[in-house]
Amino acid sequence: MCQLFAEQLNKFILSKAIIPKSLGLWETYFKKMCLAWGSIEPEIKAQHIIFAADNGISMDGLIGYDYEITRKQSQNMIDGKSAVANYCSFNHIPYEVVDVGIACDEGIGVNRKVRKGTHNILNESAMTLEEFDVAYQAGYNRIVYYQESGVNLFSFGEMGVGNTTTSAAVLSGLTKLDPRITVGPGSGPDEEAYMNKKRDYVRRALSRHLGKLNSPQEVISRVGGLDIAALTGAMVACTDLHVPFVIDGYITAVAMCAATQINNGAALYGIPSHYSREIGMEAALAYANIRLDEVPIHGKMALGEGTGAVLMVQLLKTAHFTFINLGTMEELLEL
Repeated sequence: MCQLFAEQLNKFILSKAIIPKSLGLWETYFKKMCLAWGSIEPEIKAQHIIFAADNGISMDGLIGYDYEITRKQSQNMIDGKSAVANYCSFNHIPYEVVDVGIACDEGIGVNRKVRKGTHNILNESAMTLEEFDVAYQAGYNRIVYYQESGVNLFSFGEMGVGNTTTSAAVLSGLTKLDPRITVGPGSGPDEEAYMNKKRDYVRRALSRHLGKLNSPQEVISRVGGLDIAALTGAMVACTDLHVPFVIDGYITAVAMCAATQINNGAALYGIPSHYSREIGMEAALAYANIRLDEVPIHGKMALGEGTGAVLMVQLLKTAHFTFINLGTMEELLEL
C-alpha cells in the first residue's frame, strides 16, 4: 500500500506544470508530508506547542540569568507579546504553552507540571525515571489530543532558562561527543571563558552519572530537562500516529535525537526548519538523521520558542497549497 501510494504521489507531482524538482526542498517536504499522512491532504491544519520548564542549573544560580524569566516569558507568550506569539498570530497558526516544570506554584498555560523545576545535575538526577515518564506522556498526549481534532502538522518550541546546557549534556550523553562540540553560549556571552565554564559543568555532570546513561530515557532523566522529556514524547507520538512535525533549533533537535533512538521511524516524520547559531546544532541534526543541505532557513537565530519552526510551517503551507492548486502539464499544452 505504501509503495502504491508513493507511486501515485510521484505521478501527481510529475503531472504538474513545473519543471521536475524545480521547487527543490519544497517538493521534498511536500512529498514527505504526504507520505507521512499516507494521502494527499486537501489542507494543512497546524498546531504549535511550546513546552516550558525550569532547570536546576539556573535555579541554583550557576548561570547569570534569573530562572523566574521562564515563568514571565511563558506568560508573555500566552499574552501574545513574545516573538513566537506574534509569528503565530501573523501567520494564523494556533499555539499553546504547556507547563511541564516551571518553578512556580501555579500552572502556566496548559498545566501539566511534573515538578517545580529539575534538580541540579551535578548533585543528583535531574528527575526520577517516573517523573521522566510523566513529562514524556504529557508531550505524547498533547499530540493525541490534537490529532484526534484534525491537526495534521505539528511544530515545536521550548522555554526554559538554562536548557541549552541541559541539551548539551543530553546530546553528549546520547552520542558520547565531547562538550567542546555540544556546548555553546546559549543566551550567555559568546566568550571563551564563559563557554569553558559551561563545558566544565557538562563534563562534571556526565562524570557524576557515568555508567547510568544507557538509554535516552536514562540520559534525559539524569542530565536533561522536563521540556526535553515532553518534546521527545511528542515527537514519538507524531511518529506513532503518522503525523509530520517541524523542529526548531538546538533544544528540539536534541529531543529529536532522543526520539529517533526510541523510535527510529521519527526520521520519516521530522522536518527541520532553521540552522541555529548554537555550536552543537550541526551534531544534533546529524544524529537526528538530518543533513545540513536539508535545512532551508539559515537565519543565525537562537531565540527558542519555536520561531524558526513557525516560519517553516508557513513555508510548508505555501508549498502544500501550491502543489494542490498547480495546473497540470496537460492543461498547459491545451492552451
